[in-house]
Amino acid sequence: MSKLCIFVSVGDGNIISGIHKGFRDLHALGWIQELPRIYGVQAEGSAAIANAFFAGDEKIIPVQANTLADSISVDLPRDGVRAVRAARQTGGSYLLVSDAEILQAIAALGKVGIFAEPAGATAYAGLQKAVAQKLIAADDLVLVLNTGSGLKDVRAAMQAAPEAPIIEPRLEAVKKLLGRK
Repeated sequence: MSKLCIFVSVGDGNIISGIHKGFRDLHALGWIQELPRIYGVQAEGSAAIANAFFAGDEKIIPVQANTLADSISVDLPRDGVRAVRAARQTGGSYLLVSDAEILQAIAALGKVGIFAEPAGATAYAGLQKAVAQKLIAADDLVLVLNTGSGLKDVRAAMQAAPEAPIIEPRLEAVKKLLGRK
């Protein structure tokens, strides 16, 4: 039976814990029959919450955060305990992704017209990892939250797509690049 799976990047833990609370409220009201599985995705260089999840407890131990995804780069998350519970209580999990995987996700999303900042692309990198690890079934419904526009970090976007052409700001130049007259 298919299940809704939600992938969200995690820094302080506020977004994932808020999503969890919202779905718990919907379930308590009888508006949904079951909670979706919630997957938190953290950068390897900023994984205080994932570390606690993998340790099987709720003790959040500060880390020296180091990731290009600065929107989720957090030494000591403010909402870490509830963020751990969000994945645990829904049958979800945490996934860790490297900065290289985040850059690859930015490029992959860009190919389908989504311009995500590194933190936003982190959730998609987590989905890719979950698929590779067979954590979700082929018939599961999937929601990936992009928490930020690529305009917040154009430098990272340029790292993800260094071959981007420079186009003169003229319509003729764009048409030429696209092979149109």
